[in-house]
Amino acid sequence: MRFALLVRTPPARAALLLAALLLAAAATAADLPRRGAIASAHPLASEAGVEILAAGGNAFDAAVAVGAALAVVEPYSSGVGGGGFWLLHREQDGLQVMVDGRETAPGAATRDMYLDEQGNPVRERSINGPLAAAIPGMIAGLEHLTRNYCTLPLAETLAPAIRLAREGFPVTEGYRQLAGYRLNVMRADPEVARIFLLDGEVPPLGHVIRQPELASVLEAVAREGAAAFYSGAIAQQLVNGVRAGGGVWSAIDLARYEVVERRPIVGEYDGIRVVTAAPPSSGGVVLGEILNILAPYDLDALEPVDRRHLVIEAMRRAYRDRADYLGDPDFTDIPLERLLDSVYADTLRASIDPARATPSSALPPAGGDAPAGRHTTHYSILDRDGNRVAATLSINLPFGAVFVPPGTGVVLNDEMDDFSVKAMTPNAYGLVGVNANAIAPGKR
Repeated sequence: MRFALLVRTPPARAALLLAALLLAAAATAADLPRRGAIASAHPLASEAGVEILAAGGNAFDAAVAVGAALAVVEPYSSGVGGGGFWLLHREQDGLQVMVDGRETAPGAATRDMYLDEQGNPVRERSINGPLAAAIPGMIAGLEHLTRNYCTLPLAETLAPAIRLAREGFPVTEGYRQLAGYRLNVMRADPEVARIFLLDGEVPPLGHVIRQPELASVLEAVAREGAAAFYSGAIAQQLVNGVRAGGGVWSAIDLARYEVVERRPIVGEYDGIRVVTAAPPSSGGVVLGEILNILAPYDLDALEPVDRRHLVIEAMRRAYRDRADYLGDPDFTDIPLERLLDSVYADTLRASIDPARATPSSALPPAGGDAPAGRHTTHYSILDRDGNRVAATLSINLPFGAVFVPPGTGVVLNDEMDDFSVKAMTPNAYGLVGVNANAIAPGKR
């Protein structure tokens, strides 16, 4: 069994999903679903997708509608101020492709921008406020889907999100929990507090959150496309707000943003075809390594404690490689062929003691000679013709950077914390990295 980058596109579940995006094996014509299906983290977003499918749209149209609706009703998990990955399967010709709408570092970003004079990370700088925000890719991604894969115009697929932004949505218990987690930071930004709190406190259940400024932004995009967001008056509002708050965005950063199409990683586990995300997402590579290591084991036949031990040990080895090798493939030479090779998995598996945990000191240290959940959303869509979308969107921590440029209603991401702000220094999720994922202008 081997995992590799997809190099061609004809039609051809994994036990572990992790952070990866997953599409199941392509259906034959006789097995076409004949009905659509949508799974998202919010019922209002799922309803938006159902509305578009009922209007004759395909899975890609529904993906635009669901993604935009989530940007409105899940401001703690995703938004037009963030980015995402869309993994697509087009049934008519078997096309498998990943649309990369990941955020990019501003042009004025520097490798050590979150370090103090002594070279120590200042965590607040990379998670709170506009300095923590990378250039958003969400709107560009939605337009890319529309131009290349959809059958309906943005004016139609964005309509449910615009309606939700203007009419509002009721606060849920999940909203209250995540707003409570970030409450003190939310109080510090007047726009965030005005829109998402009630008199400086977490709103009660059922309180309606309305976002008229965000609705206006989405309406402009529906009329004019992504250009309405990345240039002109809205872009200037975003830049002015970011710079007034201490950030480093420029109008050029927004104007230069581009979506990239990537070849997915494809492999097989226990007879199941797995199509998963390619870098700059680390999930697909990590998933491939883990499944390659676990391939010879009959996990179902093992005692639960033994099964858990093997899975954890496989994860440890894959995540160690994640720290050392994975980053933006446009900036970093990633040894994908070796990382996803079954022979390499054999060497990693041989280092696992079935009776005891491997001491971390016994694993090769990440870094070599190089210079020293709840916060993301996923949705899956299937249409009656067999087209499929698996999408992951994020603004990173709950409510992202907890900053809204005045007049826009756009909650900015704090994805800059996903870079390695300093080699082997954990980010907000405890993940470490080295040179491959260091900050650089324009890098994802």
